[in-house]
Amino acid sequence: MAQVLVAVAAHADDAELNAGGTLAKWAAAGGAVHIIMATDNCSGSMIPPCGDERAARRLPPAETMAIRRREQEAAAALIGAGVHYLDYPQRHYWDGARVVTIGYGDVPPAPSPIPQSATPTPQSPINIPQSAIPTPHAAFRIPQLPPLVIAFQQPEHVARLADLIVSLKPDLVLTQTPLDLDPEHHAVASMVWQAFRLRKQELSAATLRFWTPGSSCQDGLLDPGYDHIEDISAFFEAKLRLCLCHRSQMTSLRLEMVKGRAALWGQRIGVTYAEPSRTANP
Repeated sequence: MAQVLVAVAAHADDAELNAGGTLAKWAAAGGAVHIIMATDNCSGSMIPPCGDERAARRLPPAETMAIRRREQEAAAALIGAGVHYLDYPQRHYWDGARVVTIGYGDVPPAPSPIPQSATPTPQSPINIPQSAIPTPHAAFRIPQLPPLVIAFQQPEHVARLADLIVSLKPDLVLTQTPLDLDPEHHAVASMVWQAFRLRKQELSAATLRFWTPGSSCQDGLLDPGYDHIEDISAFFEAKLRLCLCHRSQMTSLRLEMVKGRAALWGQRIGVTYAEPSRTANP
């Protein structure tokens, strides 16, 4: 029977950046791969296809969500993975002129006027099909869910995630690390840990592992605590293709960092490229 790998990520691209080679390797061996997306991806800057981060711009939440979801679906399709959305709001979003912080049950205020100079034009470096763009702001309403950074502390939302993980019957679960400084990465790690403890009997046969922190300044490169290092040398190009599906987030510098990190971990076990993870014992 084919084994099942479940990756639980805070944001679109987290799973591919941190474990894309492992996901591709697992799928190539005939295993089933599932990605659980914790947030709605309503926040963040969009990088144009030229890959120049200096040209990045913020978009209204409905547009950002549509782009990030489309990119996640494209990445999953490359390896035949299933994607499951929890749609917890991120902790803030861009309303067209300012960053708005989301509280539990909030409804966003009317958007601020957008200066004429900031209005997107047909020459915008971000090429978004018009059919994919909803009417600005009008379609966006915060779901009746708390932001992820609140949800991870609430038993009913831990149970919601636990039910989904159990239903997928995983052999291996990979997720963010609780050592990550990003609040939403940390929240996902804590939520998955709690889910395992809540449904310990049903998940007793599953292994839980944390991947490395997302920030390059806290990689913990060659930290001996990462007890599993997966050889992805034969699947590194597949990992890059998965990452490139998230084109709104990728720069050439970021891809070079991905390559450098994988090469350093590979050196530790005598291979070209590798991905590390830390085994957890909930």
